[in-house]
Amino acid sequence: PAEPSSMQARSLCGWSPAGRRAWLDGAPAPDAVDVFQRVCAQVAAYLELGPPETAAGTTATLALWVFLTYLYSVFDAVPYLYIGGPLASGKSRVFEVLARMVFRPLHSSSMTGPCLFRTLHDRGGTLLLDEAERLRQPGPEQSELLAMLLAGYKRGGTATRLEPVGDTFRPVEFGVYGPKALAAINNLPPALASRCIPIRMFRAGPDSPKPRRRIDAEPDAWRRLRDDLHALALSNGLAWLSLPARADACPPMPGRAYELWQPLLSLAAHLEDHGATGLLALMQAHALASIDAGQEDQTPDIDETLLRLLAEALRAGDQPTPGEILSRAQAADGQGFRTWSARGVAEHLKRYGLVTRKVRGRKVYRVEHLKVLVQVQTAYSVDLGFTPAGNVPPRTPTCPQAFPEAPGDALPGGT
Repeated sequence: PAEPSSMQARSLCGWSPAGRRAWLDGAPAPDAVDVFQRVCAQVAAYLELGPPETAAGTTATLALWVFLTYLYSVFDAVPYLYIGGPLASGKSRVFEVLARMVFRPLHSSSMTGPCLFRTLHDRGGTLLLDEAERLRQPGPEQSELLAMLLAGYKRGGTATRLEPVGDTFRPVEFGVYGPKALAAINNLPPALASRCIPIRMFRAGPDSPKPRRRIDAEPDAWRRLRDDLHALALSNGLAWLSLPARADACPPMPGRAYELWQPLLSLAAHLEDHGATGLLALMQAHALASIDAGQEDQTPDIDETLLRLLAEALRAGDQPTPGEILSRAQAADGQGFRTWSARGVAEHLKRYGLVTRKVRGRKVYRVEHLKVLVQVQTAYSVDLGFTPAGNVPPRTPTCPQAFPEAPGDALPGGT
């Protein structure tokens, strides 16, 4: 990215002039484990991160992601963070803490797509997008913003626009690849959620001192952290370049999950190699638990309804058409399927390998599709009524008139 603008240089969220001079004058590189521990300490001091059995893993995830914002360019993809939780659960406070540590924070809740991709292209950095639930609303502005976010997950992701040149126009690509954190009360669009590591926030109890702590009570502590993070990133280039090859850091996991977690787990492995004892095991367990908990979010509710209704019909011995599936779906959720067509049902089910067969002039789903549905239940962790062995337990029709159906503030990575 280009040099910071004069406004960024004057901000409280960059590399201080004193820190830059010290690094240029040959000051010793900071210790990576010490910097990691200090980032964890800041996260734990100001944020309520859930029950003790998950708080240490969540703290370490946020701290490793802070590191990643300085190193993301070595990876082919960068995981986004999804900060979720009910009202007043501390989502905005997460952004306040992150904004004081991540590389070139860009905090916004209302920036348009064009403004955002031009800003990211010009200055790079870390996007902190609040109120991201608006991405589920229909409209060209939301669609453009969503498209930019989906593209920015992979290295080389761009937004292409026609720019005026004299009396004509030419296509110009704007680079949008980089780390992004999204906060929302409601769920994100499924395609975007699949690019995110979820961070679930919890409202602090009345006796917790964390919400009452002033984040900028000790500005020098934040400044020293930022200076050390910048110096650490520049002083360990060869080590960072080796991280994408560290497949050994990841336990067995699906492809997209591997793409999300490998950057953080490879960083955890590097820090453990340098003294952060137990950090990799903590992060591996946390990653697997997060993947398991998030499986159901990867299948849209609308798809799950269609898959369940089809499974119920086939188990009852029917051979339903897409139109009959649609009628049943409209009976169950009239508003959700109000504008749907039979063709739309067929297209959605086709994504899962469920293709109709023509029988006596009718395009229907047949009993052999049950095997596909068993595979879908296993692969997407949706409940379609099959036992793990693929046997079909008895089910009661829902509509007889239609066809049946770390403890406390403990810091991870200690020596």
